[in-house]
Amino acid sequence: MKQAEWYTRYTAAVSESNPAKLPMRIHEAESAVVLRIQDLAENPDFNDERDVLRNALSSLHALQRNLLRYSGRQIA
Repeated sequence: MKQAEWYTRYTAAVSESNPAKLPMRIHEAESAVVLRIQDLAENPDFNDERDVLRNALSSLHALQRNLLRYSGRQIA
């Protein structure tokens, strides 16, 4: 997985405004981030990107928790 691919899916998830599509976007982004982390596992030259990936994964998990917390509630 190339950097641009995971980032595209990540930005699609964090910018998704349709609550019905958000779970799918989060799942796609998480999968892409994890694949990229696995791609970089053996290469010490990408420590900075690994940090960014971990932060992105943390943000996706927070988004997912918020989605679960507020699912079923009307957002004005």
